[in-house]
Amino acid sequence: MSQYSIKKATGISENNRNSPDWQNIAALEINHYPWYQEGKKQGTQVKLSADSETLFIQIIAQDNYSFAKQTELNHMLICEDSCVEFFFSPSGVLGSSYVNLEVNCCGTLHLAYGAGRDKRHFISVEAASLIQCKSSLNLNMDSPVKIENNDDKQWSIEIALPFTAVEQLTGEAVNREKWFANFYRCGGRTEPQYAVWNNIDVAEPDYHRPEHFGELVFI
Repeated sequence: MSQYSIKKATGISENNRNSPDWQNIAALEINHYPWYQEGKKQGTQVKLSADSETLFIQIIAQDNYSFAKQTELNHMLICEDSCVEFFFSPSGVLGSSYVNLEVNCCGTLHLAYGAGRDKRHFISVEAASLIQCKSSLNLNMDSPVKIENNDDKQWSIEIALPFTAVEQLTGEAVNREKWFANFYRCGGRTEPQYAVWNNIDVAEPDYHRPEHFGELVFI
C-alpha cells in the first residue's frame, strides 16, 4: 500500500489561505498505468499540506493536449476533460464511504460522497463555495474552457479544501490523523492517461475501488 505524509502547512496567512510553502513539501507521483494502451506517459505530481482547518492540494500535470469543456459544478463528464481525481475516505477507515473530488485543468470541480459508484450524494453549491480553486491556465473566466494547442506543456491546480466543506458533504466529522485515498489522472481527447497513485489490479478502468486506496497520514 502506498503511503504519503501530509505535513503541517507553513506560510499561511489570512490574506494567503491557499498557498503553503510548496517548495518544502514532497510530492507523490501518479505513475502506475494499469490500463495503458498507447501514447506518451505524462507525469502527474500532487502535493498535500494541512492546517487545523484546511487541506491544501497542489496538482502539476504534464499535458501536451490540455482540453476541458465542462464549466458546471458536479458535471458528470468532468472526468472526460483533462482531469485529476482525488478519492478519499475521511473517516480514516479503509473501505468506508468515500468522497470523489474531480477537477479539470480549468478548475471546474465535481465532488460526491457515498459507499460506492451508485447513489452518490453531490456537494451543495453552498459547501462548494467554501472551496478555493485556482488554475495556472490563462482563461476567460466568463467561459473557462480549454482547447488543445501547440504550446501545451503542463497545467497546475491549487485547491484549498476546508474540512468543514467535507463535513457538510459527508455529514460526519473528518479524521484529523489518517485518511485512505487514491489519486487518478484521466480524460482529455488525446492520449488519456488512466494513471493511478496506488495501483489497481482490475482488468478494466475503474476508479471506484476503495479497497485499493493508499494511506494519507497527517503529521
